[in-house]
Amino acid sequence: MTKILNSVQSFSLLNSSQEKVLVILGATATGKSSLAVKLAEFLGTEIISADSMSVYKNFNIGTAKPTAQELKKVRHHLINILEPEEKFSVAEFVSRAEKIITEINLCGKIPVVVGGTGLYIQALIEGYKFKTDSKSQEKIFSDTGKLKYNALVIGLTANRQKLYERINKRTKEMFDAGLVEEVQGLLNSGVSPNAQAMLGIGYKETVEFLQGAATFDETISKVSQATRNFAKRQLTWYRRMNYINFFNIE
Repeated sequence: MTKILNSVQSFSLLNSSQEKVLVILGATATGKSSLAVKLAEFLGTEIISADSMSVYKNFNIGTAKPTAQELKKVRHHLINILEPEEKFSVAEFVSRAEKIITEINLCGKIPVVVGGTGLYIQALIEGYKFKTDSKSQEKIFSDTGKLKYNALVIGLTANRQKLYERINKRTKEMFDAGLVEEVQGLLNSGVSPNAQAMLGIGYKETVEFLQGAATFDETISKVSQATRNFAKRQLTWYRRMNYINFFNIE
């Protein structure tokens, strides 16, 4: 933690003609959110969530959103902004996040971007340009080849065994905290099991459990395995971002 604080303090003192941004990324279950809150308090600034699931209202336990206490400590952006049926994309994230970054920089502060969705973060800080394909109507993007911001990018990492242990522990804690009840409540409120938000890890497996397609123990195992596979994909993605400053978690 001391090394990270020293890096952040040095970065905060740098003069720059570019807008500045501090980024915290890493595989799932590495403690990104709690670190972001500590650093945001240290800098007296605000947090921008770069998580494709935290945008959805009432999806709390399975997305490992910041706690109510953390949300009170530091202002968070792009959390709880969409209904479960609404779609969210990298282009939408970048459009919203760029505006927030500019607003925070104009206040003389350095925003903290935190999340595990690698494409979102890479597209934001590398200044990807988006356009709509006339045939498919899908958004496509291109890399500009340089960083759009003066960015300090901190990556949290751990050896595979420790990471998997943390993932398994967090999965159990989610179910102990009431993930099944959360999903049942969402379904009872009219959220479709096919809604985009319900397709996230932890939610789709819990829906299957509630439909009788798996036992409780099988469901926990499925969620842990899916999360471990996701962590592998995250780490693979981060390897292409050669400007990340990695720190091992204790």
